[in-house]
Amino acid sequence: MTATRRDVLAAGATAGLGAVAGCADVASGALSASPAAVSRAALEETGYGERTVEEVVVERTVGRFGLERSISVTNWYAEYDRSISLDVLGLSRLQAAIVSVLTTPQVSFLGRTFNPIGEYSTDELIELMQDRYDELQNVHRVDETLVSVLGTETALVRYTAEARLIPAGTTLDVYVQLTEPVSHGDDFVLGVAVYPQAHGFETESGAVRTLLEGLEHE
Repeated sequence: MTATRRDVLAAGATAGLGAVAGCADVASGALSASPAAVSRAALEETGYGERTVEEVVVERTVGRFGLERSISVTNWYAEYDRSISLDVLGLSRLQAAIVSVLTTPQVSFLGRTFNPIGEYSTDELIELMQDRYDELQNVHRVDETLVSVLGTETALVRYTAEARLIPAGTTLDVYVQLTEPVSHGDDFVLGVAVYPQAHGFETESGAVRTLLEGLEHE
């Protein structure tokens, strides 16, 4: 079964949990993040709507000193979209302009963090998405700018790519934009946007910036 954007981001965020075995923060065997959401004002300004805000629970078995234990990590995934017309492809309406936000617990012990997402560059994140999400291909880095997410200035990197859409066999040239992971409270927050390269979307990166700068996190 093909992985979704949600599954790819959550799997990447928890890929290195073997390092946390035995840490005080995971004594209970359960870790949980708090959800991040785009403000209503930012949604109204950009014309995007909330599609889903949901928990993504990832189970891992980790080992240390010959002992194994199960760890449950609760991440939060939020997705916002704007339906568009793609008459040139024979499609009347399509969910093609998408902004996703993932929050995942930092997992700290004695001043160190063990969740690997905090060390990922955007190039590593986009490579993970290609490896796990086979509807995104031929990705190339284009440019980089800065964006303020939850009070922290971070890189927002843009890539070109080809996305395979429904119906099967239809492909679309898209831009993918990723932020570097931002530390906020006890969590890491990561933003991802995908939208067409087609004429009429030259300013979509501005909407992406507005949405990311409008994030709220407990």
